[in-house]
Amino acid sequence: MADATSMYSITYSKPDRLVRLTWLAGTNGMTDTDFRETLEVFAEGAIQHAATRLIIDVRELKHRPSSEVLVWRDEVTVGKYNKAGVKRQAWIWPGDVSSMKPSSAARDYDERYFSTEEEALAWVMG
Repeated sequence: MADATSMYSITYSKPDRLVRLTWLAGTNGMTDTDFRETLEVFAEGAIQHAATRLIIDVRELKHRPSSEVLVWRDEVTVGKYNKAGVKRQAWIWPGDVSSMKPSSAARDYDERYFSTEEEALAWVMG
């Protein structure tokens, strides 16, 4: 059960081979270490479940990771998503997504940004 201190929720749908990370309100007090550890758990879950679809919902993410952590994310977690066999990753992003660019050139999967959950689910499941 999520509360004001919960930082994230990770869910898995076996029939859809979908792993979803939802950042929660508790990210207000998050550190870069917390952010890294969460992405490690998410990426390992993708490998464990051979996920072909990922959704990352950042609408409630309050933490702003350092540039060093973002470089680490591109070097480590993207490789794990590739290893898992991810085909599509959808981001649910607050506000205008028209200018959003891919998060990493090292990815072997399609990636898009959406402003609603419905749009993200429709695309990632397509």
